[in-house]
Amino acid sequence: MLEKIALENGLILEIWDYSRKIAGDRWLVGFLAQIVVEPSKEDFSQDIYYEHFIKNTEGKLYYRYRKERTFIPEEDVSRVYQSIRNNFLRAVLPYLSRRDFRENLLRTEVALYEKRVDWELYLLQKKKEEEDLELLWKDREFI
Repeated sequence: MLEKIALENGLILEIWDYSRKIAGDRWLVGFLAQIVVEPSKEDFSQDIYYEHFIKNTEGKLYYRYRKERTFIPEEDVSRVYQSIRNNFLRAVLPYLSRRDFRENLLRTEVALYEKRVDWELYLLQKKKEEEDLELLWKDREFI
């Protein structure tokens, strides 16, 4: 992590550089910006979703933005990274600093998490039904 930026809404924007050499003198320039938010039980539509979230995750939701450029000459890595960083901050910082950003992020990410849990439970149910049918029909002969 290269820097932390305190936003007007109380959140912290973390700036990461994961650039690395990929071949000879060529680099992948990697930029990551993220904001970490810890939801509360009240952010979920039902307690069971919150309990599942706490049990199966680290208890955090993330806003993440990644930007990569590949095959950058070694001498241009710093310039390209700074360009990506500055363009991101100029374009997105006002949005991330909005008073309602945290609530909007939580609403969106929690809804996606709940849909993912529902889908996983649906798939487990279908798998169980399939196994039950296999047991039911395993000794039958078909003509």
